[in-house]
Amino acid sequence: MVRFKNRYALCEVIVPGQENSSINFTKSKLYRAIKQSIISNHGDYGIGALDQSLRVIYINTGTRIVLIRAERKYFHMVTSAIIFIRKIGLHDVIFKTLHVGGSIRQCFKFLIKYHQKSFPSMYQSCQTEDDKIKVLETIIDACDTSTSVKALMDKIS
Repeated sequence: MVRFKNRYALCEVIVPGQENSSINFTKSKLYRAIKQSIISNHGDYGIGALDQSLRVIYINTGTRIVLIRAERKYFHMVTSAIIFIRKIGLHDVIFKTLHVGGSIRQCFKFLIKYHQKSFPSMYQSCQTEDDKIKVLETIIDACDTSTSVKALMDKIS
C-alpha cells in the first residue's frame, strides 16, 4: 500500500484597503482562482499533475486564513501559482504564505503561535467594544484545534 504524501500551505489573504474586515468568498471561488493560476502559469502539465490532490482544506473568513493541500512532489507549482493570484471574484487580493507544513496539525500549531503574536496589534486597532469582542471570538474559533483538526481529519478521510 502506498502512502500519499501531501504538503499544506497556510496563507493569509490580504485585501488591500480592507485590512481589518473579513473576506466574503467561499472555498470553491478560492479553488477556482488557484486552479486558473496553475493553468496560466504551468499549463496542462501543472493542472494534470495537481488536479487530483489540490484542495482548499480550511478557510476562516474572519482572520482571512486559508489552508491549501497538494501533493508533495508538485507542491512547488502551487506555491508559485498563488503568488500570481490578484483577483478572487470582485476583490483584489494578495496572498501571503505564512507556513508550509507536512501535516494539518503542524499548520494549526503554527497558526496558534501566529495568532498569539499578532493578537496585541489586532486588539489595539479595534475602535469599539463590539469589534474587540468580535476579534476575540474569531481568534478563539481559529485556535480551537480540538474540534477543528478532528473535523478536518474526518472530512479528508
